[in-house]
Amino acid sequence: MEQQKAVLTVKELSKEFGFPEYGIRGLIKRGAFPVIKCGNRCYVTRQVFEDYIKSGGELYGTPAEQ
Repeated sequence: MEQQKAVLTVKELSKEFGFPEYGIRGLIKRGAFPVIKCGNRCYVTRQVFEDYIKSGGELYGTPAEQ
């Protein structure tokens, strides 16, 4: 049984969830969900992205809530 990675790159998210890379990058730029930045790379936790999709694309912690 293969274990799933908890943290994915934009490219990995694109392949796994069937979203275009530019679409995921656009969501990251808008701040739709939290990411882990390391240099010029962004990593997204699988659970955060799944929750974002399940919520119908609602912003993750909008500025009014912060």
